[in-house]
Amino acid sequence: MTDPPVVGNLTRARRDPRVRGAVGVGVLFLAVQLLALAAAPRLAGSGVSYGSGGDALVPLVLGLVVGTVLSLAVVRYGASRRLVRGVMLVSLGAAQWFALSAFLGSLAGAVAAAAGTLLAWRVPRPAVRNAVAVVGVAGGAALFGASLAPAYAAGALVLAAGYDAYAVYGSGHMLDMADASADLRVPSMFVVPTDDGYDDANATVTGEGTPAATLLGAGDALFPAMLTASVGVGAPGSLAAAAPLLGSLVGLAALQVLVHRVRGVHAGLPFVNGGALAGWLVVVLA
Repeated sequence: MTDPPVVGNLTRARRDPRVRGAVGVGVLFLAVQLLALAAAPRLAGSGVSYGSGGDALVPLVLGLVVGTVLSLAVVRYGASRRLVRGVMLVSLGAAQWFALSAFLGSLAGAVAAAAGTLLAWRVPRPAVRNAVAVVGVAGGAALFGASLAPAYAAGALVLAAGYDAYAVYGSGHMLDMADASADLRVPSMFVVPTDDGYDDANATVTGEGTPAATLLGAGDALFPAMLTASVGVGAPGSLAAAAPLLGSLVGLAALQVLVHRVRGVHAGLPFVNGGALAGWLVVVLA
């Protein structure tokens, strides 16, 4: 007795490493959005933010500049890996604290964030680093979502998408940054292994050959979650935040289709930010 065609197709799809990778990345992406959406109103209510309106744009841009400089310093100029890794781990711990303190309080949140950072440093497993990255990215998205009005958050998404496209297709330095992240063993990207032979110790981002894992940069999850969180803070108790969330998921699906059909490294923010912005505009113009 043979399985019906539909069942057979579903079975093959589950076994396809590309499908497993896309689904895994999608789950992590959604987890960031939901955690940021839950944490942002709590941070705003407790006064933990960078101000109101567009005040948070300055620290947001500075954070991106510092992260870029540190990553390129390792790859292009041979900067001390220990120093750069230390700075990035401290930043990761702080980002986790914003998410965890919203639910656990300041002290317990600090202890949990320190434990998460230690795990990310000492346990080089994708599952562990993905879990820590979800909390850290959601914490950053919640902080900026609680600080920026939706219009300013939307403006940040437009600028970030343009920068990402230039960094990938223009200057190409985004590939250097991704390789630096892999080399530093810092959870600044989501990694979903799709091959039993995946070796985190030798992981690089080249865009060539058969990929052993599906990757998604932390920024690709942070920016759309920031807009979702901002809308959630601005319209509590409504379903308005669902629009940018669903839009970004559509953008992520489109990105995965492109990645699996066209080899190479692709800019993610034009897709996920574009989807989030489209969803937000539907709510604004409705």
